Amino acid sequence: MKSLLKTVYILYFQGNASSLPPRLPFLSPILRILKQRAVTSNLPVKYVLVCCSYRGYWTSSGRPSEQGIAHDALASLQWIATQATSSPTVPTPLIIWGQSIGAGVASTLSSSFPPSLSFPPSLSKSLPLKTLILETPFLSIHAMLQTLYPQKWLPYRYLWPFLRNHLDSEKALGVMSERWGERGEMTPKVWILQAGRDELVPAGHAERLEGRCREVGVGGALHTEVLVRAEGVRAVVEAVEEVAREGWEVEEV
Repeated sequence: MKSLLKTVYILYFQGNASSLPPRLPFLSPILRILKQRAVTSNLPVKYVLVCCSYRGYWTSSGRPSEQGIAHDALASLQWIATQATSSPTVPTPLIIWGQSIGAGVASTLSSSFPPSLSFPPSLSKSLPLKTLILETPFLSIHAMLQTLYPQKWLPYRYLWPFLRNHLDSEKALGVMSERWGERGEMTPKVWILQAGRDELVPAGHAERLEGRCREVGVGGALHTEVLVRAEGVRAVVEAVEEVAREGWEVEEV
């Protein structure tokens, strides 16, 4: 008798500051630790990390835009859905993880999961979204503009309606709670990772997002010191492993 191998997909959305290669030294230890812990605990699970390289980044052609990046996020999800639905007997849990501006992409995608366009209605069963990881998130582009330009006499903070990017994680969490509630389903758990010395995003953004999770009835966890510290690595590992161990009564063949 042999346990079926459980596959957990992690869809990762990068920040704005660089392309994926500089981020790989922070991502690879996560997979290495997860693999080691799976072997040690005799957990028959395979982790697949899918990293979305937005258009205009690294080797991806085109120019980045909010709409274009949203299409890139859907294309990444579509690829994972194709892999997951090829084995319909065992649900394939999904984790969506976004860093910095990628947290806005991740929360927006999660708020409309599963997307209706070109996705089967059964996607939430074959590919259930279990966890949303927001690493160094900001509330919204509007809030970040106010952070960068706090002086009320400067015009920049008032120009947010004219920006090309209007990502809003605070709003997305509310939409996610509402839409999932309408379906009678539990929302994914939200893990918020805050950098202790973030020179760009104030700590208050992560704390307000945690409060937003409580306000709309979404389970959330707040951890400090992201992947540059052992605490951040451990937090991500725990978030992913929690999904892998859920419903551990794996079918036997």
